[in-house]
Amino acid sequence: MSKTIKELAEELNLSKSGIRKYLTASFRVRYTHESAHRILIDDAGIKAIKEMIAHKGAHSERTQDANGAHTEQASAQSNGVLVEQLRAKDKQIEHLQKLLDQSQQLQLMAEQKLKRLEKAQNGPKSESEAKDDQINNHAPEAPVKAESTPEQSPSFWQRLFGSGK
Repeated sequence: MSKTIKELAEELNLSKSGIRKYLTASFRVRYTHESAHRILIDDAGIKAIKEMIAHKGAHSERTQDANGAHTEQASAQSNGVLVEQLRAKDKQIEHLQKLLDQSQQLQLMAEQKLKRLEKAQNGPKSESEAKDDQINNHAPEAPVKAESTPEQSPSFWQRLFGSGK
């Protein structure tokens, strides 16, 4: 008994366009005829479409099984690669952390040395240095009178006004 595309689609739980994709030109010549502007598919055509759908379903299942196995294998490989990358990144982070710690320690040491140098320049001095500074800075120097010694000739002023000798 012949069926329309719509009736066959309802029977097979497919859409009309899903059935039409099986209706190639050679299929139409062999298994279809028109009646009242409708395409009717005879019993042999219905059987052929059911076989194509079954074959496609079996092929689809095999492909899904193969893809599933391939996907699992690829997933396992990618997980292994990701784990290795994480380990490498952890090592890099650990190394960078050590470098950062070293840098901070060097910075601290440099600051301490700088403070010691500033203290040495501006800070408290030894007792002898402090006394010398007090004498030189706070006690005005008395002018030294130039006295002529027997070896020295009298100065210009001494010669002009005469010396009290």
